[in-house]
Amino acid sequence: MATEVVIPALGITATRGKIVKWLKQEGQPVERGEPLFIVETEKVTTEVESPASGILARILMPAGAEAPTLALVGLITAPGEELPAEYAALAPGEAAAPQAETVPQAESRAETPAPGQILAVPAARRLAREKGLDLAQVTGSGPGGVILFRDVEAAAAPAEPRARVSPLAREIARQEGLALEGIRGSGPGGRIMRADVVARTARAGRAGFDLGQVIPLSHVRRVIARRLTESVVTAPHIYLFSEVWLDPLLDFRRELLPDFEKHFELRPSLNDFLIKAVALNILDFPLLNAQLQGDEIRIMPEVNIGLAVARPEGLIVPAIAQADRLGLVEIARQRADLVARAREDKLTLPELERGTFTISSLAQYDVIAFTAILNPPQSGILTVGKTDEKLVLMDGQVQARRVARLGLSVDHRVVDGSLAAEFLQGLKQKLERPAFTFLHL
Repeated sequence: MATEVVIPALGITATRGKIVKWLKQEGQPVERGEPLFIVETEKVTTEVESPASGILARILMPAGAEAPTLALVGLITAPGEELPAEYAALAPGEAAAPQAETVPQAESRAETPAPGQILAVPAARRLAREKGLDLAQVTGSGPGGVILFRDVEAAAAPAEPRARVSPLAREIARQEGLALEGIRGSGPGGRIMRADVVARTARAGRAGFDLGQVIPLSHVRRVIARRLTESVVTAPHIYLFSEVWLDPLLDFRRELLPDFEKHFELRPSLNDFLIKAVALNILDFPLLNAQLQGDEIRIMPEVNIGLAVARPEGLIVPAIAQADRLGLVEIARQRADLVARAREDKLTLPELERGTFTISSLAQYDVIAFTAILNPPQSGILTVGKTDEKLVLMDGQVQARRVARLGLSVDHRVVDGSLAAEFLQGLKQKLERPAFTFLHL
């Protein structure tokens, strides 16, 4: 009995998926749990495992095509099993996706084979003769294993580097036009992983862009553009700023570091203290943890703090669940794990969708302050600029202080300006009195 392959349900808000690449071709054997294809939704790009062992008998949705979640995209049969009649009539997905490679009509008329003859379309035979390739060494991807022009092209192409590469890393490198040679793999046995390719891409920076270049908008960028445009149009934003003296917090962190490293093998970052302080502050101002749903304002039952993480494809916001209830040790562990997996594209949808409030920091750049667009359906987002030294007048004396500027963007339909100001004032007080704020940690 044939097993259906579908685009999995990858979360509450993910309703469609784009097939980035099939990792197996029609007619090839597959094992249950083996990566079968790569799918991209508005939040994650992930490998989808085969639901059964057998033969990938039919691909109904080609690479590059989009479809709703749970849509039928392929069929797996047992070895030697004929495709059931109800599936045999289904048209291959190539005809429905012009962006995928199609077989020209003249090419599709393969010669009638004699016993033992290799099945190949005429164009593929011509290219094989030109390249001096033995068709017996080429695997066909056409119906019934017919060798197509693209199969010969792939066989004649220069060999990929011998380094072991994960399918997702190879696909990202291809999209970025990045050579895999010279990339040191961090996976088992030196295997090149997605994070290695992303790191190399980040080091390359924007120098790869040229004046006058036209860059197609990727699926992820299209979704980001749509969601942020909806956020600006539907949620009236107001912005508030406040300066925070960080000397007490930075000194407090410095005193804790030796014990943290000795007992927990952790180095809590400034963001970890900020996450905890924001979570505690939300307990005093629950409307900052609310969402507008229809004609109701719903205050969410958990305080889940999201931290914006930059990737080449765009920002992603994993959230630490119930941050108000966690100690600093667990927050630091979760934050480090989430950030690492965000950069490797290994997050789950719940980790991305559970956020109720977001923190976005550009403190590592020479950016003093900035505004941020709300991450829908949330009602608040906090921005953090760089920490700077500043001369201030205290009791008639000039003193040097380390200062950071916080920005708060809120949905004015849910949060009034006065309440937003009180929230920012409360957070400022918590950060400037860390011993009292984190006394119970």
